[in-house]
Amino acid sequence: MVVESTVSPLESFLREYLDKTGGVWDEIEPQVYDVALPAGTELPTGRCSDSGVVRLTFDPEALPEHPSAQLASFGTPLVDRLLSDALQRGRAGQFCVVGLNLQPHDLLTRLRRSIHVAPATIQIERVRALHFPQVVFWFQAAFVSDQKEQIILPVAVDLHQGREVRHAEELLKPTRLAEQPSPPLPPARASSLTCGYRLARAQILRSVTALANNRGRELTERCDIQIARLERYYADLRAELTEQKRRARNADEATARHAERIAALEREQQVRAAELRKKSILHVDLRLLQLLRIEQPKLLVQTVLTAADHAAGQLEVVWDPLLEAVEAVSCPLCGKPSYDFTLSRFGQVGCEACKPTLASAKPPRR
Repeated sequence: MVVESTVSPLESFLREYLDKTGGVWDEIEPQVYDVALPAGTELPTGRCSDSGVVRLTFDPEALPEHPSAQLASFGTPLVDRLLSDALQRGRAGQFCVVGLNLQPHDLLTRLRRSIHVAPATIQIERVRALHFPQVVFWFQAAFVSDQKEQIILPVAVDLHQGREVRHAEELLKPTRLAEQPSPPLPPARASSLTCGYRLARAQILRSVTALANNRGRELTERCDIQIARLERYYADLRAELTEQKRRARNADEATARHAERIAALEREQQVRAAELRKKSILHVDLRLLQLLRIEQPKLLVQTVLTAADHAAGQLEVVWDPLLEAVEAVSCPLCGKPSYDFTLSRFGQVGCEACKPTLASAKPPRR
């Protein structure tokens, strides 16, 4: 019996993939398997029995004992097909965050410590527990020049607030994720997945642009060094030709031959320099690999803002039980997140940047 800890990651992937997709596997000896691939999978030619069973081995040394077996390793056609199919099947998923405390102690005091509304006092009008959708996008950026480099860039977006989530690692902890919500809650209002994707892509583009600029500078510097080395090399060749011309007995013939060789060297140098510059051009490809929608319970708190000689105002606040913190509130006027607000005499609420707007505002129509 094989000890589970000795199973390679690729073997574990094969087992789990076949279990999930309707295939069958049988380990006939360590690192050697007979597998029946799921329906629709292209079978390797000449490597399967009449019944469609394929013998795979993860150990190259086992091939002499199993000549009909196919070596399973990264880069082989069959493994690449299985990995690609697994990626296609898992492009989108959905989980719910469970096990959070939706009855925080002294919520009003916590709100007043986090949110400041001059000169008003915050009072809680209503609290509702809702599921707030957040989506984690994984993008793949490929940087291609004379070599190829691929990196995975994740970004999480809160579809309710319409902004990036900074605590994606906390959100993705497996111990908090479940396929079914507990307890079931109504959904909070949220932007569409398309809007979330646009926001995530815009954020990733900024990151990729910075990475591309750094790599572009490195390529340019390396290209300049190579071209400088190339120029010195051809300068030495031209110096040798000039010396040969000086030593030649037939000056006229040497002069004509020298001119032809110099012209040939110039053309060759230009071609090689152009090749170096072409190889140093950086191409960037960005694509979405996967996304995961996570429904997280939060508290939507409707607050009333009261102050002497002021009409009452309202502010919608979100309490995040995962972080046990109040989220920055979107300004009702400009939409920017903030913790500091001002209540106008007419009950309008705005952030510090919107104070001039509040000062010049007219009473709302009744």
